Amino acid sequence: MPLHKLAITAAVALALGAAAFTSFAQDVVITPDPALSSLSVEDMVAKRQELMKTNGATLKTAGTLSGADAVKAAETLIADFSNLTVLFPEGSDTVKGSEAKPEIWQNLDTFQGYLKQGVVNATAMKAAAEAGDAAAYGASIKALGGLCGQCHQQFRAS
Repeated sequence: MPLHKLAITAAVALALGAAAFTSFAQDVVITPDPALSSLSVEDMVAKRQELMKTNGATLKTAGTLSGADAVKAAETLIADFSNLTVLFPEGSDTVKGSEAKPEIWQNLDTFQGYLKQGVVNATAMKAAAEAGDAAAYGASIKALGGLCGQCHQQFRAS
């Protein structure tokens, strides 16, 4: 496991308890919206940019949420990270306005790993919100923010 993934995994495991996190990692199912596969490449780029903006806004406000609002924020992130797994067809980095680096397709397993880890972290965030565990919820938000930053640093053109 790459060091950056290990650090994120460890942070969430510490926040939730190693047994609970292991359960999340095994139980998480990534289910992208099937309708996304019918989009044109240009529409896929637009959709992934929309989802990234939604994720950023959700993470910025998530720390102020609790109860059903916190659960809903986590569910949004779960759906978005799941959907992002199918919105990077090869060659879509050449679409006007795309900020995706070609390194995504040169390191597709690593890139997809970031997205899948986003689903895992958002699932942990949801569980913490449902349990009313503010500390674990906050740790999950922090882990997601760090994951997004690492992925953008490696795979997003500035």
